[in-house]
Amino acid sequence: MIILTWNIQMAKGVDNVTSIERIADVIKQMGESDIICCQEVVQEFAEDGVPLVDQPMELASHFPAYRCEYGPAIDRTLNGKRIRFGNIILSKLPVLSIAHHQLPQPADPKTKNMARQAIEIVVCKGNQTYRVVTTHLEYFSGLQRSAHVHHLRDIYSQCCDRALAPSLNDGPGFYQAPPETDHSIFCGDFNLTPFSDQYRMMLGESHTHRLLDAWQIQNQNQPHPPTCGIFDHAQWPEGPHCRDYFFISPQLEHAIQDLSVNTQSNASDHQPLRLVLQA
Repeated sequence: MIILTWNIQMAKGVDNVTSIERIADVIKQMGESDIICCQEVVQEFAEDGVPLVDQPMELASHFPAYRCEYGPAIDRTLNGKRIRFGNIILSKLPVLSIAHHQLPQPADPKTKNMARQAIEIVVCKGNQTYRVVTTHLEYFSGLQRSAHVHHLRDIYSQCCDRALAPSLNDGPGFYQAPPETDHSIFCGDFNLTPFSDQYRMMLGESHTHRLLDAWQIQNQNQPHPPTCGIFDHAQWPEGPHCRDYFFISPQLEHAIQDLSVNTQSNASDHQPLRLVLQA
């Protein structure tokens, strides 16, 4: 199974050119993926509700064989226009279930911040089911980012518990037990560095249900490659560094075949990552 994740910055490249077509081309050049996850995807509507910018639809049009699921973290009226901003998942695999998680936003009056969201899908490949969650955590507010990590950890722990002790599967209709799995992948722009307390919180080393950093598993003694700041030195004066990850459940530790970061593209301020797992 192959998963790609990329914060596309509303398709705005470091050259100030905005192009969903260029984003799609870079994704295709990296090879076929079963699942494509993107963050910072926007919709903007005119006052009469007609879409002015519809990046989910545009991106999906380049991948017609994929099912598209858009999860706006922000859905509001600004200057008389409706705007939506969030994450997208494109899946070529059969989607068994979908969940949208609005992440907590505790008050933090000392920082500018915005609402954040995560999309979860459960897919099937062969005889195995997988949970894939993509998200984009808060950048400016450390308080909110910590709350996001705790919330994602709670989602993961509950999923693991349900996989170990599933609900009774004898109810009618909506009471039929949904598919559960202990094979989970969390990916996206987490806005935390590999040396931060929040990174260690995400791994949950002291918890019953741990997560593993796929890069560390594959490259134990090598530093994380930069996933932002390579080309855009205005937004990232600290230079190239890592903020984007694949966190996986321990059951997938030995399934990792490859994890690569495209450090050549300047189509966004972030770089795309591609994980290959043995299904």
